Amino acid sequence: MSYNLPMNSPFILENHTEYKEWRDLKLSHYPIQKNKLIFKFDDNIIDERVLNLFKSAINDYNFAIYEFRSEVLDKKLLNFCATLGLTNSVSNLFSDEDNISNITNQEEEKQTSKGEYIPYTNKQLNWHTDGYYYPINSAIKSFLLHCVYPAKEGGENLLMDHEIIYIHIRDHNPDFIDVLMQNNIMEIPNNKNLKESKNISGPVFYVDEKKFLNMRFTSRQKNIIWKKNDMIKKIKKFMYEFINEDEKYLFKLQLKKNQGYIANNVLHKRENYIDGDKKRLLKRLRFSNRLG
Repeated sequence: MSYNLPMNSPFILENHTEYKEWRDLKLSHYPIQKNKLIFKFDDNIIDERVLNLFKSAINDYNFAIYEFRSEVLDKKLLNFCATLGLTNSVSNLFSDEDNISNITNQEEEKQTSKGEYIPYTNKQLNWHTDGYYYPINSAIKSFLLHCVYPAKEGGENLLMDHEIIYIHIRDHNPDFIDVLMQNNIMEIPNNKNLKESKNISGPVFYVDEKKFLNMRFTSRQKNIIWKKNDMIKKIKKFMYEFINEDEKYLFKLQLKKNQGYIANNVLHKRENYIDGDKKRLLKRLRFSNRLG
């Protein structure tokens, strides 16, 4: 759903002037310069200047990469997030008491059902936003992904700002955006592993109560029910071609040990990988609020 928007919102399709101003500012940050998105932090003291630059990068791109010099324990990850104002963490089926999920390959471990979920395998994880299967009123607005052990080979993360996708689609055909903001355009069936799970319907793009643009999307075809609409096939084809073929707005990231990124739930995917002596291990935290 989109909340009542101010008259000057760039996300009102009739507001051509406001949209152009917002659009031009957004596109002025591209093409991406990788050095502007990676920020190194000291293990003991968080430099306020670097922290502000990190926040500014997320404001421009909706994601940024951080790097610490040595091992980062869970408590430090939580404190780092809190320093950024990310405190409303969200639990899930496999997160611990701190709402941290350990993302590693558990496909062959028979004692856990994690292997049923693609993130807990070494397979490719296709384009999606986190929590696309949540209702809008409990949506995931941001997340942290932190590397404890990288893969021996592969496991590259690909990121694309959802605001860029919105611009690309709207510039091509505003009617596409009108369809994608309908409240029943994409339905996610109930999760068989959760007793009280229900079918969730909602838009692809929506503006939240703080007037920020959000996206819920998955390129997964199985069990995703799209509303029958004459435009849907055209929209999906146009969107897939852009996110799979456009290099200008795509950011590729091979996370190293003690490195991670925070994102305002941009569209992202993961390539398949091969483990070394130590399994690839990432820590994930999700939040119901965004940075910025």
